[in-house]
Amino acid sequence: MKRLLKLGFAALAVVVFGRATCGPQPKVAGVTVTPVQKLEFTDHVYYHNMGITWDGEYYYTVNGGNTENSNLNKYDESGELDTEYSIGADGRAILYSPAEEQLYVKSFGTSLDEVDLDLEETSPVFDDIFTGDQSSVAMSPDGDRVYELHEGTVTVFLDGDEETSFELSRYNTTEELGYAYAIAASDKFLFVWAPNSDKQILVYDLDGKYVTQFELPRSGFGFSLSWANDMLWIAEDADGSSDGADGTWYGYELKGLE
Repeated sequence: MKRLLKLGFAALAVVVFGRATCGPQPKVAGVTVTPVQKLEFTDHVYYHNMGITWDGEYYYTVNGGNTENSNLNKYDESGELDTEYSIGADGRAILYSPAEEQLYVKSFGTSLDEVDLDLEETSPVFDDIFTGDQSSVAMSPDGDRVYELHEGTVTVFLDGDEETSFELSRYNTTEELGYAYAIAASDKFLFVWAPNSDKQILVYDLDGKYVTQFELPRSGFGFSLSWANDMLWIAEDADGSSDGADGTWYGYELKGLE
């Protein structure tokens, strides 16, 4: 984010106009995806299990539903709890930029906030850039771009500014549990919930072209859809309260998606 603000106009033009043809391109013909569970762990939160990310050594989860009872949990690579933080954020997604070694949270609202774990607080980096208060946004694994899904439109942000947008051919419109608002991003693909389903996942390339769909072996909470450590993640939601409750995260390697 801050690093990218230093890019000059010429460099930005190369990124914007070269993205469609540079770098690895997904194979899209006859794709059959098999989700294989690689990790499962319990995540004790207040209210709801909203998002998960990975910094190369640790997983971080964020809860949502309340700002007074708000926690961010840190887990090792096996899913063992390392540290609990209280950050005062009603989270919808948690993101990590490896270039900056920085955690970000998208909370209820339209801003992107950076996380200071030492102070256990968040502060806005980009104010009022998103369209939906409820949107559960994604960050590309390299930290360069942020993706928001709102009413079937994916908006791609670079340096806090809109780079492009496109309409998805299909998506889940169930708003109550977050299925309409969640998007996950790998280095080649975007993932959203299929219509009327809490198991089916739709796969698109980074320009919004439909690739395939597949079914997860269990239902997931809508907001929780995330990409971390080369896996697609969902949570069985804690659906807790100010007393806290246990949710469960499941990480899937997607066999056949290259």
